[in-house]
Amino acid sequence: MKPLARLGGFKILKDVVRLSLVSPKQGGDLPAKLCRLIAKQEINLPYINCINDGQSWRLNIVAGSGNGRRISDLIEKNFGKISTHNSKSAILSIFPHKRNPEITGSLFEVLSQEGVEPDALANSPSAISAVLEEESISKASDSLFAAFKFSAYRTPADWKLAQKGKEQLYREVVASYQEKRPKVYGLEYQEGQKFFHITLNRRHIGQFGATLKEFARLGLHLTFLATGPCGEKGKGKLVICLPASKNHAYTDIISEIDPEDVVDSPSPVATFSVNGPHFGDRYGIASELLNALRENHIDLLALNCTIASIIGVAPSNQTEQVIQAIQGCFDVPSITKKED
Repeated sequence: MKPLARLGGFKILKDVVRLSLVSPKQGGDLPAKLCRLIAKQEINLPYINCINDGQSWRLNIVAGSGNGRRISDLIEKNFGKISTHNSKSAILSIFPHKRNPEITGSLFEVLSQEGVEPDALANSPSAISAVLEEESISKASDSLFAAFKFSAYRTPADWKLAQKGKEQLYREVVASYQEKRPKVYGLEYQEGQKFFHITLNRRHIGQFGATLKEFARLGLHLTFLATGPCGEKGKGKLVICLPASKNHAYTDIISEIDPEDVVDSPSPVATFSVNGPHFGDRYGIASELLNALRENHIDLLALNCTIASIIGVAPSNQTEQVIQAIQGCFDVPSITKKED
C-alpha cells in the first residue's frame, strides 16, 4: 500500500461568504474595477478567482460574512444585474503542495468520496484552497486524514484540539496594516506553460483528481489551477497550467474524464506569483495589482488571490510587461525564473 503523502498542515477560515459572478468582459477591466470599488469600502478579500475565457469574466470572491450584502450592492450598482450567487462558506487550505499534482488529485478524490463538491478551488505557491459550504467543512476536514499525514497532528481529534482558542485569531483577517508601497518577499515566474480551459461536471471532481495523479506519474508540475462559475447548474469552469511538452497528449488525457469541453491555449503562457508579509491583513492588494496589469495592457488570463499569495497567468510574450507592472506597484527584492 502506498504511504500517505505528508503535508505540513491545513487551516480553515469560517464565517465568510462566497459571491460568484459571470459577466461579459466589458473592455477587459471588470476585475480591476470591482476590486478597486471593494478596496474603497475597506473590505478585505481573503480569496479571489478571476478567469478570462475570451468572452466573459468568471469570478469567485470571498469576504467576511458581514460584507456579503455590501459587495452584492456594489456589483448591482456599478455593473448591473449580472449573474451573482451568495452563500455562507468556509475556506479549507492544505499546504505545502510543492506544485505536485498528486497532492491536488488526492484532495479532489477524498472530497468526492465524502460527497463534498467545492464551490471554488485555487492553488497558490504554497497551498491549495477550497471554498466549501460551511456545513460540509467538518466532513471535509475529517476526510483529509484518509489521504494525508500531517506533521502536527495524527487524527481529526488532534487537529480539533489544536484549534481551540484560535477561532477568533483566524477570523481576524482585517485591514490592520497600510503601507504606501506594499512589500513582497519576491517575484517568481515560469514561462513555456500550456493553459487549458475545461468545462466539467462538478460531480466528476474525483475523476479529475485521478487525471491529476496521471500527470504526477508523468513527472509533471501543476503550475496553476483555478475554478470559476459556469452559469449552468452542476457545472463549473476549471483552468490549469502544465509545462509545454511535445511528449504528452494532455488533451487526450483530460478527455478521458468526459468533460463537456476542453480548450488549450494555442500559444505558451507564463505564470507569475508573489506573496507578502501583510497580504492577509490589508485590503486593496489585489486592486493595486489588477490595476497595474490593466495599465500595462496585460492580457490577464487568470488570477488567484488566497490570503497571503497571488498567482496569475498571462501570455509568455508579455512576461517582461508583467514584471514591470509588478515592480511598479510593489517593492520586489528579488525576481526568480523557475524551471520545470
